[in-house]
Formats: sequence, structure tokens, C-alpha cells
Amino acid sequence: MSLVAGLCNQNIDYVKSIVRTVHGDTTATVVYKDVPCRWQEATNKLIAIGAVTKEYSVEVWLTPDYDIKETYEIKKGTETYKIVNLSKKYDLAGKHDHTKLLLK
Repeated sequence: MSLVAGLCNQNIDYVKSIVRTVHGDTTATVVYKDVPCRWQEATNKLIAIGAVTKEYSVEVWLTPDYDIKETYEIKKGTETYKIVNLSKKYDLAGKHDHTKLLLK
């Protein structure tokens, strides 16, 4: 059982895959719906590799049941968020415990 499973008291409405064609058109496909999560709004800055600073406004923790990719979009309520950073966290046995997303 994931360490964050007991903290997942909110839901993400939709997780969408965004595909861009060579002509610049986009197509959104719902990958997951009603995803339980821990949702924490904050305004912070993330310093990434290469000294590039990225801003994010939401931290989200998900159980390992969901395979999220950085190209996905997250929709909660009336807001749509892009993934700024995605990191998978592992327990002491080396098993994938949860995924942390930083959203903007």
C-alpha cells in the first residue's frame, strides 16, 4: 500500500493526453477520470537542471496505479493545468510508492 493512499482525499476530474499533429492541431483524449489524489495549492518555484527556474502553483500526489506522462494535462473543476515536473517516489524496497506532480 502506498504511503500517500490514506491522504488522497480529493479527485482530479480528468487526465488528458494531448497529441499535436504536424499541422499544429491538437487532440485531447481522456486517459483517466476521477483520479484520487492529494492536492495542495501553493505558489513556489522549482529550480531544475541547468539552472532553469520553473514556477508551479499546485503539488499533487498520486498512487502508483496511474501512469502519468509529462505531456498530459490535468483538469480539476474549471481549471486546466500543465505538468511542470513529474517525479516517481520509491519505498525502501525500491517499489514505486507514489508519483508527485508539480502543475502550472
